[in-house]
Amino acid sequence: MKKFWIVFVIVAVVIGGGLGLAWRAVHSLEESVSIDGGVLVWKVSGDYPEERDTSFWGQVQSSGDMTVRDVVGGLRRGARDDRITGLVLDLVDLHADWAKIEEIRDAIGEFHAAEKPVIAYTDGVRMGDYALASMADEIVISPEATIMVLGLAAELSFMKDTLGKLGMEADFIHVGKFKSAPERMTRTEPSEANREMIESIVEDRYTQVLNMVADGRGRTTEEVAGWIDRGMFDAQAAIAEGLADTLLYYDQMMDLRFPEDKITYLSDYVLDAGGKRRATHEVGVVYITGVIMPGESRFDRFQGKIAGSETVIDDLMHMREDTDIDAVILRVDSPGGSALASDLIWHEIREVQQEKPVIVSMSGMAASGGYYVSCLADSIFADAGTLTGSIGVYAGKMSRTAMYEKVGVHREFITRGRNALLFSDEGRFTAEQRELFGDQLLNFYERFLRKVADGRALTRDAVHDIAQGRVWTGSQGVERGLVDEVGGFYRALDSAKWMIGLTPADKVRVVYVTQEMSFVERLVLRSLRDGGGMGRLAARWTGLDPLQQLGPLPTLAAALRDDGTMATVELMDGRPVAMAPFWLQIR
Repeated sequence: MKKFWIVFVIVAVVIGGGLGLAWRAVHSLEESVSIDGGVLVWKVSGDYPEERDTSFWGQVQSSGDMTVRDVVGGLRRGARDDRITGLVLDLVDLHADWAKIEEIRDAIGEFHAAEKPVIAYTDGVRMGDYALASMADEIVISPEATIMVLGLAAELSFMKDTLGKLGMEADFIHVGKFKSAPERMTRTEPSEANREMIESIVEDRYTQVLNMVADGRGRTTEEVAGWIDRGMFDAQAAIAEGLADTLLYYDQMMDLRFPEDKITYLSDYVLDAGGKRRATHEVGVVYITGVIMPGESRFDRFQGKIAGSETVIDDLMHMREDTDIDAVILRVDSPGGSALASDLIWHEIREVQQEKPVIVSMSGMAASGGYYVSCLADSIFADAGTLTGSIGVYAGKMSRTAMYEKVGVHREFITRGRNALLFSDEGRFTAEQRELFGDQLLNFYERFLRKVADGRALTRDAVHDIAQGRVWTGSQGVERGLVDEVGGFYRALDSAKWMIGLTPADKVRVVYVTQEMSFVERLVLRSLRDGGGMGRLAARWTGLDPLQQLGPLPTLAAALRDDGTMATVELMDGRPVAMAPFWLQIR
């Protein structure tokens, strides 16, 4: 009997201790997401993509960074929330594209409309960060900070000679004189058409940036251009020249500007689901993010988000069959990809459109295949800085004959059929093959033109004049009929409301296909994200920060992904490619 009681006491202690630890952990997590109101503080850092891996562990591995939807939605909600008294932008290192910056600026404008103060604080900013900071009522800069407004630059790199040193030669056929995507591998410098296109895009975006900063700071565009031509300002010069307003450290700024206010961090605020909006109408949202490929959507370790045609079609079918959904918004952020996959998605969009309106909201890029899937929509909205168009097609292969010779590999082919080696890496296309393949691509291009013409109520010739692979900004797209109006997601939502007989003031429920995380998952993610109890426990177990990406591989993968190398290589098997030169980065 004595032995029984000893065992009983031990078990009770273990169970009780376990329950106590569990209670403490849950209590700690609950505290980490409590929303007390006061000033909303946003630490501005990262790229804020359209989508993250929606699985819980995918969120953990990606550090749970916010999406642009989180940021814009959180800011708009905060402006309306009586608990929130103001906004602080703690500018650290913004990498978002210009279209997303525009949408975020519009959301910050909601604070102005609500007459709540907006303060931007920085220890040093570059052009994109400063364009965002200019929306603030006051820009506070630390004493040793530097503001660098260096202007914009489009970087183009060419690998023909590099491939040649490796014994490789790219052979591409393209339709459209501006279809410059293959030039990276086939030339040592841009073609005249490519240079003309890039200069036009940079000029248009430069004008947009001048207007952004001038409007925000109450200056003329000529004054802002003068700032950019000077480029670098230390803190004292920034104050003297009007780029910033006040010289303070962060803690001093918070103590002086918000002495009695509680603090709520935006990263916490977006995890607070808030009250569900009651509405009698629903608008569905389908994302088309990343390179468009056949198969299922996925988050590739090297290529990032892949928009798989099977998954996108399933999402569209779900929206079409759901009788509660009154309209569908396609949120597109894609340089295109597989022509076949783009066409399959286009077909399903047409099916949806037979039953309910479809509205497109373009993010940073909706070009080539990204425009292919957009052109049928009842209305198309893009930010001024969106890259769109690129209506054209290309395909090709890589000849590795010299490479095999260099490494001593001798190959022999036994074939039947004149074109058995059409897409082999043994040699370039023959003249006959080039003509055969070129005809196939030209036929696809003509079908592309007709789809755009039908969707946009234009003639084939009118589309051809603005197509030929040329990339346009969103504002240029409006001028040429490719886009209906400049505006972000919420402008597209207003259009959806109008199409179902509502006004912009009417409430609708916005429905996403992706399943939201549960409350418990939100709590755990919050703890892991900010080094809470579970994060410290994971670090103790592994000896590592659980969210840390180790080694140079992520950086290398990001470079190859961003310049288009990976996507191009994957599609180099003869398949027609409707993809923009998405390594075009304007900084």
